[in-house]
Amino acid sequence: MAEAKEQLEKLAYEYQLLQAQAQLLAQNLELLTLGRNEFQAVKETLEGLKKVEEEKPEILVPIGAGSFLKGVVVDRERAIVSVGAGYAVEKSLDEAITYLDERIREYEGAIAKTQEALKRLEAQLGELAKRAQELQGKAKRE
Repeated sequence: MAEAKEQLEKLAYEYQLLQAQAQLLAQNLELLTLGRNEFQAVKETLEGLKKVEEEKPEILVPIGAGSFLKGVVVDRERAIVSVGAGYAVEKSLDEAITYLDERIREYEGAIAKTQEALKRLEAQLGELAKRAQELQGKAKRE
């Protein structure tokens, strides 16, 4: 009986560790999804700008706290795109859209890998729970 209790404690510890890992992966998945969605929104905005026929279309520029200023797009041919680590480069709209597509694909790959790792962890958690139930049933019979 003491051996079963020791095994149950070990399983509970393993379960807690795996649960913590799963929680971290879920948080990472959420951040990756937010990042991908942000790149997708920028791409859609640039694609929309290409379709605008006005020479200098009026836009709303976000300034924070849900506030905006009215502005005018003076250069519809080029965009300044963040390339990470606090750097941004000027690209043509087509180059910017291509770059954003690449980043979106990278995010989608990372999301898929994270989802797969989360599924594996959840399967391990289910297996540990099953083993714990079996041990508890065995301990009760003894």
